[in-house]
Amino acid sequence: MSILCIDIGNTRLHLGYVEGQRVSRTEDLPTRELAQLLPQRLAEADFEGVAYCSVVPAATTELEECLRAAGVVDGVRLDHAHCPGLAISYPHPPEIGPDRLANGIGAQVICGAPAIVIDTGTATTFDLVTRADGYIGGIIAPGPAMMTKYLHEKTALLPELSLEELKDPGRIGRSTRDAMKLGCVVGYGGMIRALLERSREEFAARGEELPAVLATGGGTVVWLDQAQEPIRQVPYLSLLGLAEAWRRSGESV
Repeated sequence: MSILCIDIGNTRLHLGYVEGQRVSRTEDLPTRELAQLLPQRLAEADFEGVAYCSVVPAATTELEECLRAAGVVDGVRLDHAHCPGLAISYPHPPEIGPDRLANGIGAQVICGAPAIVIDTGTATTFDLVTRADGYIGGIIAPGPAMMTKYLHEKTALLPELSLEELKDPGRIGRSTRDAMKLGCVVGYGGMIRALLERSREEFAARGEELPAVLATGGGTVVWLDQAQEPIRQVPYLSLLGLAEAWRRSGESV
C-alpha cells in the first residue's frame, strides 16, 4: 500500500502516492485552496500513512485539521526537529526549509551520500548531504520564473516569458523575446554550473568523495540542457524523501 505524501510550498503544494521508489497520482494544487481540496482526496484515497512538510505555517495548521477530521492520527511531519536518518550539521536548524530536508532524505534513497540536490522552483536551492555530517547547508538563488517576471515588471517594454518558452534560445537574439530567452537560459545555465562548482569545492575541503548530483523541480527544464555533464533528474524527489521519513519513523517506534 502507498504513502500519501504532501509537500506544501508558498504558492502550490505537491501531492502524490509513493510505493517503494515509485511516485504516482501526483497533483500540484494551489496552497490557498488546501482546506477546500484536501478533504475529498483524504476521503477517496486508500493509503497506509501520511507524511508531509510545509513552509507555510497557516497551511500546516489547515492540513493537520484536515487529517484529524479524516481520522488520520499518526501522520508524520518532517522538519528540523523530526528528520529521521538524516543528521543535520547546521548552525540554525529551524531556518532550514522542511522541503529541503525532504530532498536530502530523497537523495539518500536514490544515491546515498555524498550528494547535491538542485531543486528549481520559485527559488533554486542547492542542498548538500555529506557522508560524515549529513545535511550541512546549501545555496539559495532566484528561480527562472522569478528572473523573467522581474524583467517584465521592472521595465516598460519587456514581455513576461513563460517557462515553456525558455527552450532552444539559439546563439543571438533577433527579437526582444529571443534576446531575453538567451539571457535567461544561457545565463541561468552558467549560474548553475558556477554554484555547482562552489558546492563541490566544499565537499573537497571536507575530504569527501565527489558527490552525486540530482535535479528536481519544474524549472529544471530551463537549465538541464545547458549542463556540461550528466545530471540525473528525479521528479518529486521531496515526496520520495517524505515517504522514506514515514518508513523510518515507524522503524524507530
